[in-house]
Amino acid sequence: MKSRAIIHQKYNEPLMLDDIEIPDPKSNEVVVKLFASGICGSQLINLTNPRLSSPELLGHEGTGLIVKKGKDVRHVNEDDHVLISWLPYDANANTEYSKWSSITWNGQKINSIIFTWAQHALMDSQFVSKMDKDLERYTTSILGCAGIAGYGSVMNLVKIKPDDSVVVLGAGGLGILAINAAKNLKARPIIAVDIDDEKLEFSKIFGSTHTINSKNSDFVNKIKEITNGGADFVFDMVGIPELIESTILATKEGVCGYSEGGTIVLAGFPLKKAEISPRYLIMGQRTYKGSRGGGCIAKRDFPKFYEDYRKGTLLLDKAVTKRYKLDQINQAAEDLSTGKILGRAIIEIS
Repeated sequence: MKSRAIIHQKYNEPLMLDDIEIPDPKSNEVVVKLFASGICGSQLINLTNPRLSSPELLGHEGTGLIVKKGKDVRHVNEDDHVLISWLPYDANANTEYSKWSSITWNGQKINSIIFTWAQHALMDSQFVSKMDKDLERYTTSILGCAGIAGYGSVMNLVKIKPDDSVVVLGAGGLGILAINAAKNLKARPIIAVDIDDEKLEFSKIFGSTHTINSKNSDFVNKIKEITNGGADFVFDMVGIPELIESTILATKEGVCGYSEGGTIVLAGFPLKKAEISPRYLIMGQRTYKGSRGGGCIAKRDFPKFYEDYRKGTLLLDKAVTKRYKLDQINQAAEDLSTGKILGRAIIEIS
C-alpha cells in the first residue's frame, strides 16, 4: 500500500513529505494508521549529525489504529487503538524487533525500524501496546517517549517519600512530566531549574514550588538554601556535560554509617563527554543513576499512566502546547531547535 511519510533525505536538507510503499506485514509485524505523533528533541540529533545514515523515516512515539497484523501477533488485534513507543512491549519476547523493516521510497529501501511521522507505519509488534478507545488519541501520543523518560523516571527509578526534596533540571517536555510525577508522590519542595523564565513559570502548573533561573544565579547554592543543605533527588533532564558535576553537588551529603546522600538521575542525553570528580560521589555517599526509559515496562506501566491520565493527575493535555500537521514538520523542527516550544509538541495526523 502507498502512504505519505516524512523523509529525512540527507544531512542539512529540509524534511519532505512524500509517498512510501508499505508491504504486507510479516508474521511479527503490524501496520498502523497514525492518529498522532510526539515530536521529540532527540530527533534533532538525526537531523544535525552528518555521520548518521539517511534517507530515513523518523518518529518513535505516537498513537494509532491497527489496520493489518501478522499471523503471530497476539497482544493486539486489527481495529485496536495502540500506543507506539520505542520501548518494547515485552523485552523478553523471542523476536528480533530491532531489525529494519521493508519500506521503500522511490524504489529503494529506506532506513526504518520504528517511525511515527507518517500517515501509516509498518513495524514490529513489540513497538505497539493496546490502548483503550475512550482515551484521547492525540495528547496520549507523548507517553511513548516523554512519558517514560519524564514521568516514568520519577515513578520507577527511585523511591520518593512525601516531603522528600526534588530538583528537576530542565523545565521542557520531559521536565514538566517529571515535576508532575514528583507532585503526585507528594514531594516537597519541588525545584525547577532552567534558563527560560517562561518555562519556569509554566512548570508551576505541574507542581514546582520553587524556580531557579540558572542563567542569573548559582543554582547549586540556591538549592542548598531552599533544601537546607542539598536535595534528596535531582533529575537531570537536559544532560549538558558542563552541568553534570553541579547536579551531584546539588544533592545532600550523607554521613558514613548513619545516612545516605542524595540521588541523581540522568535522563537527558549528553552529546559529548563530561568531566566530574568521583570524589563527590564517594565522600557524599551519593548515588548516580542513568535512565534510558525511566525503568518502565510497557505492559506494566502504560496502563498505570492511562489511569493517572483518567484521574486527572497526569497532565498530558496541559503538557502539549503546540500542534502541527505533517506538512508543517520543518516549522516544527525549527521551533523545537530554537526553544519556541513550551512543553511538548505533537503532529496531528488523522
